[in-house]
Amino acid sequence: MRPKEQIKKIASYLRFDKIINHWRNDIKVYIISYPKSGRTWLRILFGKAICEHFHLDETLLLETHLLTRSAKINPTLFTHDGAGFGDKNSWNELATDKSFYRNKKVVFLVRDPKDVIVSSYFHVTKRQRRFDGSISEFIRSDIYGIKKIVTFYKIWLDNQTVPKDFLLLKYENIHQDTSKVLLSLLSFTGVKNVPENTIETALKFSDFENMRKLESSQKFSKTSMQPGDTNDEESYKVRKGKVGSYLEYLSQDDMNFINQVIEEAGHPLGY
Repeated sequence: MRPKEQIKKIASYLRFDKIINHWRNDIKVYIISYPKSGRTWLRILFGKAICEHFHLDETLLLETHLLTRSAKINPTLFTHDGAGFGDKNSWNELATDKSFYRNKKVVFLVRDPKDVIVSSYFHVTKRQRRFDGSISEFIRSDIYGIKKIVTFYKIWLDNQTVPKDFLLLKYENIHQDTSKVLLSLLSFTGVKNVPENTIETALKFSDFENMRKLESSQKFSKTSMQPGDTNDEESYKVRKGKVGSYLEYLSQDDMNFINQVIEEAGHPLGY
């Protein structure tokens, strides 16, 4: 490579690095969750409400950072905080230092670890194809298994006072009273006085059957929002959307192992 080309490449990289750092520092609210905890549902709920309330283009619905900036509210980002399935760290390698979030607001979305592990198994085997073992083997995996989920929960439970503001959302509570949870999330990110009809529109749009239709028709351009196999219901991003569906998939032996891990961790977050 010629010297001029090298300089151009380095300059380009430095500009990109500055943009990334600025973008990272710009975020005021982080919505953190372990994968398969109901993030997609919450993201669509939140996105649709913002689009309706601020009359923004629906193409921004899943682009939470751009959407919240366009709405001129606290720039917000959904993240798995280093626990995504692409992160090959094991349960005992998860980062425990959360000082990065000291001046941020954090929403922590959680779900029953039993439902999370089952949904994770189908996501990793049928969508990402990263794992080819049984669900029992998956549960006991250091990289994907139940210990990683429970440890992630415990780390954040121990660090919930680090951010300047912390909001805990439970997937099960979203099912019980969706409008109440959505209003609390909107308020937390700086959106006040949201009309009832805006909430109703967001609820209807994010209804399970409608989200499944949107995924089937590939309404969203993101590949992460498209089914792995349109003929296999277990490969859909929007797969079940139920509370307690783990009972359909786990053996008693698997249940005993999961319960033991949760008990040893001190039942973080009440699960």
